[in-house]
Parts: sequence; C-alpha cells; structure tokens
Amino acid sequence: MDVIRIGFIGLGGICRQRHVPGLKRIAGIEFRAVCNSSRASSEKAAAEFGIPKIYEQWEDLVQADDIDLVLIGAWPYLHHDASIAALKAGKHVFCQARMARNAQEAQRMYTAAQTAKTLTAGLCPVPFGLRYDRTMTRLLQEGTLGSIRLVNVHSLSPLWIDPAAPVNWRKNHHLSGLNMQTLGMYIEVIHRWFGLTTRASAETFLYTPVRKNTDGTDFKIEIPDQILARTVVGTDLPVTYEISGVSALARETIDIYGDRAALHYDVASDSLYLYTQNKRVPVTPLPEEEYDLDNWRVEEDFINAIRQGLPYHPDFKDGLNYMQVIQAIYDSAKNSSAAIAIQNL
Repeated sequence: MDVIRIGFIGLGGICRQRHVPGLKRIAGIEFRAVCNSSRASSEKAAAEFGIPKIYEQWEDLVQADDIDLVLIGAWPYLHHDASIAALKAGKHVFCQARMARNAQEAQRMYTAAQTAKTLTAGLCPVPFGLRYDRTMTRLLQEGTLGSIRLVNVHSLSPLWIDPAAPVNWRKNHHLSGLNMQTLGMYIEVIHRWFGLTTRASAETFLYTPVRKNTDGTDFKIEIPDQILARTVVGTDLPVTYEISGVSALARETIDIYGDRAALHYDVASDSLYLYTQNKRVPVTPLPEEEYDLDNWRVEEDFINAIRQGLPYHPDFKDGLNYMQVIQAIYDSAKNSSAAIAIQNL
C-alpha cells in the first residue's frame, strides 16, 4: 500500500503532540478526515492540519471508502465501539491507550482483530522505559542482577488531594472505565520487561466519593483515589504497585531487586541506575540500544507493519493482557483482596 489515507476519531492533545508530527515524517501519508466531539473542534483540527473532510458522526468516518487507517485518539469510552466498527469496515486501526474500559471490552476488540487477519490493529505504547527496553533485555540476559526477587512500582501524585477538585474524564468511570491514573501504563512496562502477570490481589481506596461536575452538579466517583496491588509475573516474581492520587509527595519509580544487584528507574528524569555493593552507577544504553524518545518511531513502526507485514507492539493481544490485570485488581478488591488468577493469551 503506497499511499495510506488516515481518518482521525478524536484528534486531540496526544495526536497533536505525537502522532501527527510522527506521521508527517512518513512518505505517502494523507490525512483525509476528522471527527471530534464537536463540529467546532473538528473544524479547528481540519484547518490546522489541512484535513479536507469533517464528519459529524464517527460511524460515517469508519465506513468511508477513501480511508485506509482509522486513528482513534478519543477517550477510552469510544475505543471498543470505534475499533470494532473500523475493523469490520476493512480499516486498519491505531488506538490510543488505554485499550478499553475493562477486560470484557478488550476481549471483544481482540476477537475483532483476530477475525480481521489481513488488517493491522495496534495501540499507542506507554513512553515509560522505551529508552531502556533493549538495555533491560541485555542486563537480564547477562545476569547482571542475578535472580530477580522483587519489583516495586510507585506512582504517587497529589492529583486528588483537594476534595473540591472537579471531575475530569480521568475520574469519570463512564469515560475511563477501570483505568486509574498510571496503573495500566506501568503494567504494560512490567510486561515488556519481565513477562506476563499470572495473578493479582489488591485493595482500593476512595476518599472523596462525590465530586462536582463542571456544571456544579454532584457526580458519584467510582475510580479509586489509591490502589495497592500485589501481583506475580510468571511463576515466582512478585511485583507490587502503589498508585496514589492523594500523596503530597510525587514519585514515579520502578525498583528492581535481584540477589546480586538492583536497578532504580526514575521515570520523571528517564534515568536508570544500577546499585551494587552500595554503589550507584548510571546505566547508559549501548549505541545499538539507543531509542530517541523525542523522535519516537511509533507511527513509523505501525505504518511499516501495514505496508510490509512487520510485527507491531503493543497490539490488541498486548492490550488485552494488561487490561486483564487491571480487571483482576478490581475484582480482587471487591472480593476482600482474594488472589485472582489471570489466564493470559
């Protein structure tokens, strides 16, 4: 496919910041249509990026004969319906993360992608850790850390400390489903580095059960303010997640403990450190391991998957795997923190 014609459903912040610039660097890409949440928003995006056609309804966009790829940048509430409709209409699909609102939606999306075997369906990856993916693979293969015995994920922020803070889409379960802050993002990173989660137990905490909508009406909150999860990767690697929006101290880290050495990944600075015998040494990727996050290759990789049949990750299978963990965490919390087994694909 020499020319790939793209229609956008939800051309918002992440598309403007990442996807549009990345796609513009690729030859043979045409932006053909856009459908945002309002006509005014669609018109603004169309004028900004020279997009010739505006659709009032996304259902019409996915059926258009002059579109090959549907890029879904809308919030999670639309990912399931738009992805499945686009695949059934014979379109390739690139969907913004998180994949879906829950595991059930993710399962149906995966099934639709499996049915449409000639089409490419992929998700936007979390940028956390991309610079170190190949380095991490090498360190683990070389046994630098010895046997990995524990991984701790901390994602702490003050987002929801103020009970008067109004609801936004991230706190609206109708729009976001089970997705809570960075939980799914970190599960994706853990799966990339160490393999799939096989069981989970968790507790959730909600300190402000009612918040105000922008119009001043009350909104009942279902997405927790804090999640403490204990999971196992493979057969015997414990991975804990402490995800909080009610912490005065902000922190975004992954700590990896082996029986020979340890690694500390600081997400905010995108820095990796090796700890051995009480010494801290910065980890620098080898030249062949480098990944330029400022000029990431996500869009190029996805287009190459369409044109050349190359593998692309995260695909809908990867997304289903992390959505199953999120689902298990919520299911455990509702059942007195009982351990939930996860059946991976």
